[in-house]
Amino acid sequence: MDNAFQMYNLLKKEVKQWQSERGSFWTERLRPAQVPPYYPIKELPENAILELCQRLNQVSDTVVSDIELLETWKKFRAFQPVANAELLSRLQLALCGVAQAFRETMVKMDNSSVNSQVKNYVKFKSTQTMTCPICGEPAGVSVLSLPNGRRFLHCSICEHEWSAKRVGCIRCGTEEASKLNYLKSEEYPGAELVICQACGQYSKEYDLRVMNIEDVNWEAIRTLPLDYAAENWLSEHAHLLGKIQ
Repeated sequence: MDNAFQMYNLLKKEVKQWQSERGSFWTERLRPAQVPPYYPIKELPENAILELCQRLNQVSDTVVSDIELLETWKKFRAFQPVANAELLSRLQLALCGVAQAFRETMVKMDNSSVNSQVKNYVKFKSTQTMTCPICGEPAGVSVLSLPNGRRFLHCSICEHEWSAKRVGCIRCGTEEASKLNYLKSEEYPGAELVICQACGQYSKEYDLRVMNIEDVNWEAIRTLPLDYAAENWLSEHAHLLGKIQ
């Protein structure tokens, strides 16, 4: 796990470097939509993703031809299996890095006090939705923030966070208490599983009043044993969901 974390940090550092050097080159070529999602994943520039992925390949001391990378990208987009798991991970990081660069353009526009028209144009802070208002992807996890436990949803693709109701399933939206189960583990204080019997899915929630998280996406990897526990729970309680798993 330590070696994986070191490599992850190395790749994330390269993503930040690429965003600093090349981000504006790409973001200036794509305008946001009038309504959320402002930058859907399918509309992000393919060449930017491939360009960043090749930089990540170089950092990993891995030679990947442009043809192989393009073929892998086509499989990834078509939801086809990819044999090279490491290349797939770098491709996913590249996709996230490009999405994050476009998210930053929205944040800058939203924080701008110069152009009031832009301020009215970008209104995603108060969006009560389970999909990311920036890239349109489903929320990855929920986070309880300091100091009073206000709840936010976190997008694992572009890393945008937006406010949400304090309770409820982030997959289907149900707030019925009898349908929601909460599981914890002493190994991961501050992390909680929210298992929904209404839709048969689960999500993770991190309480920042209890734990310190520098990278939410890495935390999702570090706490993978919780995912296995949730899948086992759903399998054992399949009869409660009225289905066979």
